Amino acid sequence: DRLRFDISHPKAIVADELGDIEREVNEKIRNNTDVLTRLMGPDDAVAEGAMALFGEKYGNEVRVVTMGGGVENYSIELCGGTHVRRSGDIGTFRIISENALAAGVRRIEAVAGRAADIYAAGREELLMRAATELKAAVVEVPMRISALLEERKRLERELGEARRKLATG
Repeated sequence: DRLRFDISHPKAIVADELGDIEREVNEKIRNNTDVLTRLMGPDDAVAEGAMALFGEKYGNEVRVVTMGGGVENYSIELCGGTHVRRSGDIGTFRIISENALAAGVRRIEAVAGRAADIYAAGREELLMRAATELKAAVVEVPMRISALLEERKRLERELGEARRKLATG
């Protein structure tokens, strides 16, 4: 159900960058280009731009899936499980996590299609619950949280001052 992408990257990918990645992937999916699947030798696949994973064992033939069409292929993968004919068949793409896999290697996990719709609906429900708890409109949630955090800092300072005054008599 989950898609895993291992990439070379020296540090954590921040939320804004993940959002940019997600938007770009969804744009490519919506282009609805043909998906080309070919069988070839592992060396030929790597020569065409597919990335072989270190430590993986490959047979004499590998399945190479290319998306993008024409000169501007945006995905060339060694793949054993993609079963779409056009990129649009993938549906919506949502990133659900990003973490370190090894030094200089990050893993992005995502969901697509119906799983992405379910994920997005769950996130929206959490946001609605947060808005209800905060007694605020959804668009006011970030501002309301910031205000509550500021109020908490102020109250902690006042409490600290009151304790000092009480201790000194």
